[in-house]
Amino acid sequence: MDNTLERLKHLVADKLDMNLKIDDIDPDAPLLEEGLKLDSLAIVELITLSEESFGIEFGEDQLNMNAFANLRSLAAVIASSRSQARSAGTS
Repeated sequence: MDNTLERLKHLVADKLDMNLKIDDIDPDAPLLEEGLKLDSLAIVELITLSEESFGIEFGEDQLNMNAFANLRSLAAVIASSRSQARSAGTS
């Protein structure tokens, strides 16, 4: 999951227009309000970038505040989705 978390940090720093540096991104900081201060448009963009970058598609049940509480929780959802996709592919 550490690799997933690092890739997410790079997506936020490099692809979102938020003026954040990788070293300044706390994976446990909230994505909204007092944390990284991503707005709704940035969250939608992060969803799209994550799906493209990790080769997944978020299910409706995954698009919730718990999954997008911070980068660590998002990395866990992505890791779970990738694991399920691999399992489905080998069945």
